[in-house]
Amino acid sequence: MSLFGKLFGGKEKDQGTSIKGREAAPSVEEALWQQVYDARSRLFEQHFGSLPNDILKLMDLSGVWPGGGLYVIPSKIAGEPGFIYTTFGLSNPDMPTTLEMVDAQPTSSASNGVRAVGFAGTLRQKANVRPRTDRPGYGYELIVLAKENADWPLWLLQWATKAEVLKDADLLSVVERHQGVTVEQIGIGEDKFVNLLISKAHEPLPDHLALPNGKMELLVATVITEDEMHWSMTNGRNNLLGELKKSGVGQISILDRPSVICIEEPDFAQVASLEQAKALEAKGQLTKLLMFPAEFGGEDVAMNVLYVPLRTVRQRTAHIQTLRAWVKEGAINSLDVRPEYKDTSFVPSRIHMNASHSESGEQRTLTLDVW
Repeated sequence: MSLFGKLFGGKEKDQGTSIKGREAAPSVEEALWQQVYDARSRLFEQHFGSLPNDILKLMDLSGVWPGGGLYVIPSKIAGEPGFIYTTFGLSNPDMPTTLEMVDAQPTSSASNGVRAVGFAGTLRQKANVRPRTDRPGYGYELIVLAKENADWPLWLLQWATKAEVLKDADLLSVVERHQGVTVEQIGIGEDKFVNLLISKAHEPLPDHLALPNGKMELLVATVITEDEMHWSMTNGRNNLLGELKKSGVGQISILDRPSVICIEEPDFAQVASLEQAKALEAKGQLTKLLMFPAEFGGEDVAMNVLYVPLRTVRQRTAHIQTLRAWVKEGAINSLDVRPEYKDTSFVPSRIHMNASHSESGEQRTLTLDVW
């Protein structure tokens, strides 16, 4: 879990001072950095609304992403009140970073032992420095549009920023190459996960902004359903965005909304072989599921693989959360998972998750009704 901190009034990068305490003239690089920062601030306020007085910093990227952070901007989205969550600094002229932080650890915490108030680590030169291009920094800033003021959009921006700054994901090139990209199971806290479609911004957002150091693209991460994600794999990410726009969802992220894509289910009674199941998986009508969950040590081997409709995966996720709670409270320490089949079907009709405790003898069962 990353640690956030607010930098109040921090809208300028430190320029440094002379030994007499008087401000030194900024270098060419520093002057450009400030010009980019100021220009991006003006453009964001022009298109999105007034920037808050504080920027949310990713504390474990201190020194690696100087001057960078996240903003939460109250704004109008499709004419309705909402919030724009955005990175601010991926397009800085000193990016891509040449540094990395190692051995990063919180140094102290508040009295409740939860919120860290200090952070320390060692900065060092990256072994493989990503070459600079004619794009401004990494070439983009990433946005999440939401109707509520919440923490989960910040988790998405945190994940994406770390993927870019620490792992050189080159997200913009991937989006351009595939007309968008889908990402599965990004954590947003407390055992909750979402799937994402990341694509270039569409109206009413501008698709790009002109900065002093080049053309900055705007990417939008949109929460999508399981059905939408699998449909996009055969029909294209750009076509999924088209369906989202036609439905009125557009690029707004709404947790637990109904899917705009309806994947028709086949007659599971007629799926009598592994080959038929894999053919339906390729169409997005079935998906692979580990019978004994990976969360509890299940391996991706043939004897542990089932093929089920996508809704079963969502239902099973809730059951796994229940099992974790039982383990935490000490109620169970053993799990036995058994599928139940109808006639010759290769698709299980039910999945029984039998939990027990070896000492107390307590037994609890969760059952998934598949079809």
